[in-house]
Formats: sequence, C-alpha cells, structure tokens
Amino acid sequence: MKKLLCAVLSGIMVFSTFAVAVPITASAAESQESVSATYGDFEYTLEDDYTCTITKYNGSAANVTIPSTIYGNKVCKIGDWAFSKNLNLKNITLPNSITCIGWAAFHDCTKLEHINIPNSITYIGGGAFEDCAKLEHITIPNSVTYIGDAAFYGCTSLDNIVIPGGAKLSAQTTGSTFAECTNLKSVVIENGVTTIVQAIFENCVNLESVTIPNTVTEIYPLAFMGCTKLKSITIPKSVKTIVKTAGKAMGYYRDSDNNYIKIADFTIKGYKGTAAEEYAKENGFKFIALDVSEPTSVSLNKTSLTSDVGKSYTLTKTVSPSNAVTSYTWSSSNTSVATVDSNGKVTAKKAGTATITVKTSNGKTATCKVTVNLPAPQITGLANTTGGIKISWNKVDGAYGYRLYYKPASGGWKRFKDTTATSFTDSGVVPNKTETYTIRCIDKNGNTISGFNSTGWSKKYTPDAPTVSKLDITTGGIKLSWNKIAGVYGYRLYYKPASGGWKRFKDTTATSFTDSGVSPNRTETYTIRCIDKNGNTISGFNSNGWSKKYTPVAPTISKLENTSGGIKISWNKIAGVYGYRLYYKTSSGGWKRFKDTTATSFTDSGVSPNRTETYTIRCIDKNGNTVSGFYSRGWSKKYTPVAPTITRLSNTSKGVSVTWNKIAGVYGYRLYRKYDGGSWTKVKDTTSTSFTDSGAKKGKRVTYTVRCIDRKGKTVSGFNSKGWSITRK
Repeated sequence: MKKLLCAVLSGIMVFSTFAVAVPITASAAESQESVSATYGDFEYTLEDDYTCTITKYNGSAANVTIPSTIYGNKVCKIGDWAFSKNLNLKNITLPNSITCIGWAAFHDCTKLEHINIPNSITYIGGGAFEDCAKLEHITIPNSVTYIGDAAFYGCTSLDNIVIPGGAKLSAQTTGSTFAECTNLKSVVIENGVTTIVQAIFENCVNLESVTIPNTVTEIYPLAFMGCTKLKSITIPKSVKTIVKTAGKAMGYYRDSDNNYIKIADFTIKGYKGTAAEEYAKENGFKFIALDVSEPTSVSLNKTSLTSDVGKSYTLTKTVSPSNAVTSYTWSSSNTSVATVDSNGKVTAKKAGTATITVKTSNGKTATCKVTVNLPAPQITGLANTTGGIKISWNKVDGAYGYRLYYKPASGGWKRFKDTTATSFTDSGVVPNKTETYTIRCIDKNGNTISGFNSTGWSKKYTPDAPTVSKLDITTGGIKLSWNKIAGVYGYRLYYKPASGGWKRFKDTTATSFTDSGVSPNRTETYTIRCIDKNGNTISGFNSNGWSKKYTPVAPTISKLENTSGGIKISWNKIAGVYGYRLYYKTSSGGWKRFKDTTATSFTDSGVSPNRTETYTIRCIDKNGNTVSGFYSRGWSKKYTPVAPTITRLSNTSKGVSVTWNKIAGVYGYRLYRKYDGGSWTKVKDTTSTSFTDSGAKKGKRVTYTVRCIDRKGKTVSGFNSKGWSITRK
C-alpha cells in the first residue's frame, strides 16, 4: 500500500469537470452510531438511513455474491478493507444496489479474476483493487464519478482501460491510479475528464496507445513515465499545462540510478503554440502539428443548467479542432423563461424551461436545456424537542413538496427527507452537536425545482429532560416508564433515599425499568436524566421527581402438580417481600393458614386421594405480618396419587425383597407379580413400603408392580404396566 499513504498526505487535483460529492460513511457524515451485525459470512453495519455497509467477509469461498438486501435493508456499500488480503476470492458479483466501493476494499486479493461493477456505482475508493494481480479485465461504468488514489495500482493482468467522462480521480501529489499495470496496452479517456493526474500510468511498460479527449486541460508529472512502448501521443489543444515541477510527464523512463532516459523516437502530435508544442521543444521530441481551419463540431460545457429566477450563468463553448476560425450566434427557444447574450450569458427570467443554442458560421450547433426554478424556501424556526430538532419553513407557492438537507462533518450537503409539510423533526441528532440545515422545493416526481440557501441555518441540540410517564406496581417491583429522547445513548435513573439528595441506581438504554429494590408500603421517589455512551449526563432532570407507594401485588399460583410427596404448589416471586403465607380452604369454606415460607414452592403432604384441595397465598414481612392481598377464589387441584416406583429388587434366603417409594396421602399398597407370558397376580396388601415375596418360583424370571390403595382396599392410583423384573434364585 505504498501509494495509499502518499495519496492521503497529498493535495487534491480534480479529474473531472463536475463537482461530485464523495460518499460519506454514517459515522463521519452524521456522527451517529451504526448498528453492527452478521449475515451469513458477512459482517455489516446498519447505517442511520437503514442501508447496509458490508464491513468484512469471513468466508473462504472462491465465488462470492453480495446480497442486494439484508433483512429488507438495501446493501449500498462495500466498506473500507472489507475483502482486503482475501486469498481465496476469485469471482465476486455486486448487486445494482451498491453505490460505493470503499478504501482498499479488495486490496491484495491476489486470486481475484473477475468483478462486475454495476451502473449503480459512483465511488471507487483509494487502493480499492491495489495489487489484484490476476484481475484481467474491468469495466468502469459511466455512473462512476470518483476513483481514488492507487485504486488499480499493480493490477498486472489488466490489458485495457476506459476512464468514463464523469470520473474524478483523486489527483494528489501521487495519483498512481493505474501505475505498475505492466500488461496494460491501451487506454481510452472519455470526454469530460479535465486532468491527467500525477503518475497515473507510471511504469505501464506495455502501454501502446492513449486517447486523450479535448476536455483535458492539465497533464501532471510522471503521468506516462516509464511507458516504454508508448512511442507517440496526441495532445489536444485544450491542454494548457503540462506540469514540470515534479518530473517529466512523458517520453522518458528512469534507470536504476533514477536518471531520466529518453524513449527513442518518441513523438508528440498537437497544435502550434500550445503546451504540447512547448513540451516537445523543451525535451527535444519530434512534434507533428495538427492545425486545421474549419470547425468539425462545437460543444458547451453544460448540456443542462438549473438556475433560480434573476440569476445568470455564462456557458462556455468549445470548438473542434481548437484552432478553427469561426463566428458564433446564440439563441433561446423561450426568451420569457431565459435569455442569452452574444457571450453565452444566460439570464433566468421566470420558472420553466428553455433551450439555449450556439451555432458556428458553418452550421455546427450545440444546445443546453435551461430549467428555471422557484424561489428557495427559508427556514423560519429551529427548536429543541424530545424528538430532536424541529425544523419549520415558509410555504412556497407552486411547490409540491420540500427536500431537506443537512451538512455532515465533511463534504457537501446531504439529502435526508422529502415531505409535503412545512415542518419536520430531525431525530438523527447528537447531543451538544450543532446541526446545519437547508431546504429546496420539489415537484411531485421528486425533481428539485428551486435553489437553496448555501449557508443554511444552524442549531445546537440540547436534549430535554426525560419525563416519567408511568409508575406501575408489578410482581417485580415498581416499573418506571419514560419518554424517549432523540439522539441520546441512554438514561440514568435516580431515587431519593430517606435522607439526603438524589442517589443514582441504574443506567439503561431502554425507556422502562423495574425497580426490584422496593419495600412494602414504602413510598419511592424517582427522577431521570439523559447520558451519552461514555456515561456523561447530557440533560437536566425534574428536581421534584415522581413518587409511588409500593404495595406488593398478591402472588399467583402458577402450577399445582401431583407428586409422590403430595400436591406441589408453585408461585411467582414478588419483589421486596420477606416470604409467603399459604392457605387451604376447609370443608366449611373458610381459609386456613398452614405454611409460611421464603421459597416460591411447597409440597402439601396432608392430602387425601381423590379429594380436591384449594389453595391461596399472600406476602408477609419478616415479622410475619401480611403485606399483600390474596386471590379469594384460590386455585384447585384434585389429588390423584401417582403410581409407586419400585426402587429395589433383591434375592434373599426368604424370597424376593421388593422396595418402593412412599406416596403421600394413601393408606397402603398392593403388590403384584407375573411370570413371562403370564398376567398380573396380587401378592400382598400392606401399609409398608417393602415386602419379601417367599412365593416367587425359583429359577423363574418374575416381574413386580405396585399401586396405592385406601383403607377399604380400593385402588387409588395407576401402576407401571411394564413392571420391574428379577430372576428368583
């Protein structure tokens, strides 16, 4: 990346006639946080405008397709260094949603052979494809308006390049855009390019032909240095300067001692009295003049022009060949909309469109469509609100709607909202940051139809203090809810202790929180203020606060289960209480207390088979005082004993010893046996949980099961139909 560092430190030279806004990342343009996540093998950030930037690829595939959307959000950018040094990547397909290929995005992808650059791309960052040695061909679409330094440096397999007319190369002291592309044979630079930047094709040793349009005005040092197969070059009359301050522009290579060596028989074709002729003479190169007298074409610096009523703009004509002798006439198709004088000065008269035409003496013409816009809207108010900065402006007659712009930290105005209203609240604000806005009119098709105030209007955003909107008593404690404040990272909660001032107790990014540190029948008082991501407070607070007395809610029994131990009762935890008091409903219908506990479950062993038990519960403090109500109907469960489980089978001298678990509430148990192929036979009724079966047949495999009985000998539980088996010895 030796060229990238130089590019960063150098000054900017323009490579296009058009002023193009370089894409800005959300963090730079808006000073807002992006949301980072993963999607398959891709890492991405969700920008503030709900577009996605691919920030990293973690896969190992040779063929990769970038998704056009991620969870419904359009993928618009390949981020800086996203695929850098990926040694597996051979082919990559970009969707038409991509507008930006970031800095060094595919740097040193040494196996990359193919990438499509869709017509949606406007920005190719510096070093984007640097040292992609196997990249044989690339098409730069006309949509591209910016190509950064060393973007294709060291792409040693590229054989031809067409640079679109709208492209702007980052022309710092070292451009080096296609330097060291040693297989490059031909270059076409399209109309619209104005500058050939420094070292752009340096050491392209196989370059044989270059097409330079008559829009180029400057050629910088080292532009074609070391292009030893470039034996001739045609320089149009439009080139006014061949910069000499940092080395020779063309016709030379450098030896191992960095001495300039002329390329043998190097020839410059151009026009008399131009920079081309001057350079040829200064360096002793052959010069072939191309002067002609009749114009073959005429063009204007703009094919379309937008202006506000009362404003003027002078169109610039260019004739080809540049030394042609001719006269010109200017005309307007609608002088009520726009007029033009003999020097190409266009004056806007009223809203509408007109076509301006320039005509040479031999009939060659060029035209420019002029659109005259409505007056620019004026912002009349900027106010801090809970939702952000509220922007208000005047209504403009004839406008369908309005387009709002904000000014990022660097670069020009950035569009962020279209609306038919005359106010809008910008929620994408940052505390203590000054935001600057401007606005223009649009028609119903979204076309801009007015100018705008280039200075804009500014407002420093200071967040309002949050307002606690609700205090609710819940099972978890007191739930606080408050309004969202635009642009803040989070909120700091305070409570007022029995003595002294406010005490901080919680930072959160949510707009609600449940305070579990409450005590029954105590009144809690709260307030809240905004914080940034570093934990600094960035708003005021309500000094009176908001208060609520905490009365615990009645517990809710969440589950009643039949178990071997009886009915297991489970209930929800209630914040701030010491414990719970359990009640059961007597046969007479009243509630009777039977258990205090600090747990949230209890098994009632005092149950009877097939009897329905009803329970309720309330909260108590450490002194045993009740501190909550209770559910008066309670929760009911019929107790059906579970089938006993045989826990042990063993052979003894007296027979087979059988042991099982105790079941709550039952009078006794009935033991059964069977032999293979036989049916169950009652062995014994007993109130014990074990029995030795002396009647089991020796040498036979015998299987046992057991069920519960009441005192009348009636079975009151099921049984395990498979049973448990042992061979009687």
